[in-house]
Amino acid sequence: MTSTPSFAFRTRTAQEPEPDLTLLVVIHRAIRQDLQRLTARLAEIADRGPSPSQARAISRYTAALLTQIRARHRGEEEILWPVIAATAGQAVDLTPLTDDHQAIDAAVGRASQALASFRAGLGTAAELRASVSELGEMLDEHIADKEGQLFPAMRRYLTADAHRWCERQIQRTASQPGIRFTASWLARYAQPDELSGRLPGGGWPARILLSASRRRYARLERQAFRASPARPTTPATRQPHMPITTRRRS
Repeated sequence: MTSTPSFAFRTRTAQEPEPDLTLLVVIHRAIRQDLQRLTARLAEIADRGPSPSQARAISRYTAALLTQIRARHRGEEEILWPVIAATAGQAVDLTPLTDDHQAIDAAVGRASQALASFRAGLGTAAELRASVSELGEMLDEHIADKEGQLFPAMRRYLTADAHRWCERQIQRTASQPGIRFTASWLARYAQPDELSGRLPGGGWPARILLSASRRRYARLERQAFRASPARPTTPATRQPHMPITTRRRS
């Protein structure tokens, strides 16, 4: 449920401050970089398979990340984009981004199905990696388009008050487990000054939430992404050194 704003949605005047899009930039950075390192982690374990504890941690982390992506898209479509349309009018065409969301939501669904199979022991890390990689490539392009095309329009037409209201409404729709993950997840990817006063909830409640959740997040991250210990190699089984070759992706 969203609250009724105490102000009218209107076009920003040149004399008013621009909306602060820092939180959006950090969210985009976290999504893109986390999908990249998750893809790399799944590629590392694809041949040998993860241990049961690693599989559980990777599953939990992947599920939390997919939840963040779904929640952000839902918040944009239901809250932020209608406000942009109301303030920018014909100056902004949101249709291409909406079409992107439909395709990305389908990719999130495929990743969720692969995750369910991986979690149940019926699917492989390689299969999950393929779906996460596909999602990452789609979001890379979508986020680049959004920051290049929509951000300038938001700065031009959206008032700072309207943008803050949108962010508060999006945060209100998040579940408590989701908020706990979000705070530490964004702090993981933010520069020191980027989240000051911008964390979900804002102010001291956000600082307390971050302090309480950071250790739990760090433990999950460590379990999901730490490198497995190398298997010892004896002189009898050591293989001769072979040059590493890579195949360039087409």
